[in-house]
Amino acid sequence: MTCLTSLLATWRCTLQGRLSKALAIAWAVFCYLVEPDAAFIAVMVLVALDFITKLTAISVRRGGLIGAIANGDISSKTAFTGTCVKLVAYFSLGILAVQVRYVALSETAAILSKTVIYGFLFMVEAISILENIVETGLDNLTPVLNRLKEQHPNKKTNL
Repeated sequence: MTCLTSLLATWRCTLQGRLSKALAIAWAVFCYLVEPDAAFIAVMVLVALDFITKLTAISVRRGGLIGAIANGDISSKTAFTGTCVKLVAYFSLGILAVQVRYVALSETAAILSKTVIYGFLFMVEAISILENIVETGLDNLTPVLNRLKEQHPNKKTNL
């Protein structure tokens, strides 16, 4: 019991510091701007899965994780820079989706904008995850990937 009480006392002292106040303010601002709901969390989970499947695909191509790191295919600069850029873009879109409520003064418009934006981001991440899985050698998913790419809004059509 004494170990637990000393741990709790240490935690209490830490939480009373400036860092905890800064984190609390940052979290409050984040929640105000993005209003994280289930759709936002689902997109962030897919971003994490995309990152993991990309590392796996690179590792499979290079004969393992150590080989990929040794060849320089996996480096903190390339892997984390791309993910950070993606997160900043997704957070910005999340902020725009939520702030529609204050511009349009309509809850319906806010729900519609969040649904459209998060649905699009969800599909982009799902396609990226499937591409990474196919890259690892699971060719059974290629027809599913091709079908999703056919219906993707970025498809060029001849008019």
